Amino acid sequence: MMKQKAGQPPISKNEPFSNQKWSPKSAGCPLSCVLLLALTGCVRTPPGPKIDPALASLIPPDTILLAGARLDKLQETTVYKKNLANRPVPVIDDFPKQIGLNVRRQDLWELLLISDGRQSVVLGRGKFADEAEPRIERPGAQRFAYKGFNLVGDEREAVLLVSPSVIGVGPTPALRSLIDNKGKSNGPPSNLAAQLKDMPAEAIFWAAYGGGVTKLPFNTPGDMANINKIIASIQSGSIYLDLRAGVNGLATGNCGSDQDAKSLYDALRGLTGLARFAISKDKPEEGRLLDGLRVTQDSHKVNIHIEEPEELVDPLLNLWLGRAN
Repeated sequence: MMKQKAGQPPISKNEPFSNQKWSPKSAGCPLSCVLLLALTGCVRTPPGPKIDPALASLIPPDTILLAGARLDKLQETTVYKKNLANRPVPVIDDFPKQIGLNVRRQDLWELLLISDGRQSVVLGRGKFADEAEPRIERPGAQRFAYKGFNLVGDEREAVLLVSPSVIGVGPTPALRSLIDNKGKSNGPPSNLAAQLKDMPAEAIFWAAYGGGVTKLPFNTPGDMANINKIIASIQSGSIYLDLRAGVNGLATGNCGSDQDAKSLYDALRGLTGLARFAISKDKPEEGRLLDGLRVTQDSHKVNIHIEEPEELVDPLLNLWLGRAN
């Protein structure tokens, strides 16, 4: 059974929004609450990074990519308090803008990206409303209903109001598909669940890819075309980051053969070498960041081990997010 955290809306608020304002009296009789909790408990939550059952119950069976961010746990880390609290962080700050709500960082607990290789939806878990439905501010957006759920947007893209603590955003057809599959989900598909169980429960950011993408994202000539070859050689893969002490993690790519893995390994080593060659002499910390990345091959599997000490977190974030104000 899902535990309720301090300041979190009552679990019974996971009932979908209706066209009326929510009130405790509209949550249904005690029997319906028992049934709701029983159904939530049936959702498979594999070992590894925790996925809130309210989000896991919305994962369709044809999902090939899941990516999660435990923002409540992130904000408890020393890395966040020292290096991120006063810095813009897109993974935290973009979601409220996308859904058209002014949400405080401490009220956004978890994000989950779900993709079938063609369309992607981002689900958020947090404190989005107390008793009334949140007022979504999206210019030109219309409010419409689908199978008892309210959406705000248009036929191309919309925000899905699942409950006062669960909101989704993405292409409208993908959101409708999410609703169609609600109640049929058993959590992450087995191939993704198998990858999740190999990750530590303390992972703050994580992703698991089960294969199936046919259209590659890069279409550039020259050296950058090698990125397409690298992506194409990976049949499945995963990554996680643990921020309890510095930045530690593991990225894994599973290839179809040992030879494909050897090609991927050589390509990654080559990219690392080019990056090291491009480092300016007046930025030795960037060389130390590369020292924290170690590429290994194990049969058809290629790993990137990430071990960045706490004193290098700020230079790492400066490279990734730009310098803090």
